[in-house]
Amino acid sequence: MTFRVSPLSTILVIVAITMLVPSCLFVKAPEQKTDVQNVALSPQPEIEMSDELVRTRAGDMIALMPKGWVFLDSKGDASADIVAIAVDPDYTLSMVVSSIPAAESSREQVQSEGLLGLARVAYQKHVRKSAGTAKLVGTYRIAELGPRRFGVYDFSTTGGAQRTRSAVCTSSLGNHYEVSLVPLNVSGKDVPDNAEQEKIFRSILATVQY
Repeated sequence: MTFRVSPLSTILVIVAITMLVPSCLFVKAPEQKTDVQNVALSPQPEIEMSDELVRTRAGDMIALMPKGWVFLDSKGDASADIVAIAVDPDYTLSMVVSSIPAAESSREQVQSEGLLGLARVAYQKHVRKSAGTAKLVGTYRIAELGPRRFGVYDFSTTGGAQRTRSAVCTSSLGNHYEVSLVPLNVSGKDVPDNAEQEKIFRSILATVQY
């Protein structure tokens, strides 16, 4: 069941600026850092999660959102790549699940570099769609949770003041997906601090099955 919450249009604009808005501009991404960290994720969420599923159209990836969060009814307002958008009760954070189209130009990079290549492709998409505003924060990482592996990276469209946390994965059907935690500034309330955002992001990834 989905809920339309207010202010929907404002939230979608903010998410669009950082994640979704199509652009005909091609902006070359800054030189990528090559050092890679491996991160072991907790097998259990660190916060209470909802029992409502986020499910991809092909049924090849599912995830849970934090308890108390609600889905946005984004039909007609978001990119066709978007699977689901959910927000917290204070409208300070958004969980965005999207597909990553397998463009011919990026297929070789993904095949040769695996999840790191997929993470770079996803980041470069954000750079293009933000007209160069998105900047990588830190390095690309491989996050492992049992047999599940994710390519993880952070980027900012606010000069580092706030960051979007993103993880990419490839399903058993060969489809590519991205799960992101996006800070929002629409309610006048403070965005949770970085430690809390990290805990929320890790908890979301702990529920992802593909």
